[in-house]
Amino acid sequence: MIYLASKSPRRTELLDQIGVQHSVIEISVDETLNPKVTAKENVEALSTKKCQEGITYILSNNMVPFPVLAADTMVVLGEEIFGKPRSGEDAIKMLLKLSGKVHSVISGVTIGIISKDNADFHSITVESQVEFSILSRLACEKYCSTKEPFDKAGAYGIQGHGSVFVKRIEGSYSNIVGLPIHEVTLLFNKLNIPFWLT
Repeated sequence: MIYLASKSPRRTELLDQIGVQHSVIEISVDETLNPKVTAKENVEALSTKKCQEGITYILSNNMVPFPVLAADTMVVLGEEIFGKPRSGEDAIKMLLKLSGKVHSVISGVTIGIISKDNADFHSITVESQVEFSILSRLACEKYCSTKEPFDKAGAYGIQGHGSVFVKRIEGSYSNIVGLPIHEVTLLFNKLNIPFWLT
């Protein structure tokens, strides 16, 4: 059993898919990026911050001290980091920037292990490459009408309607969805967190 410090339904679905028992705890953190560090450093810092907030929530509510998993995912093109779109027009602009190009999807994952009143944090980062086909503005507008882009970094979901834009991927597919399952299970094993395949 673990706690998932994330409201993302996709992360819940991925953990369910591999049979990891978990309970979602809703936390809120300031997700302002540090412009002085890389996207990888930002994503790891945010996943750690979310995990720390999850640990604080558990301790302050006297909950059973199961491990806490938190994650953050960013879409990166060159030096530009794409978060969740603020509006339909913002989503269209993001998609048109990604059109015909190869971008990175980077996830930071942190697991916090509680020991008495302290916690140890263990983090990984995973990067995948995604190549988009050339998109028309009309296609982007139609996609936005599905409402799918609005809670997703980079304004698309590879597991949904947005899959039609994806020409090729390199690396972990589940990382692009929001949680790199292979690498997470390796971390479970390293930390001796019970998992059905161990």
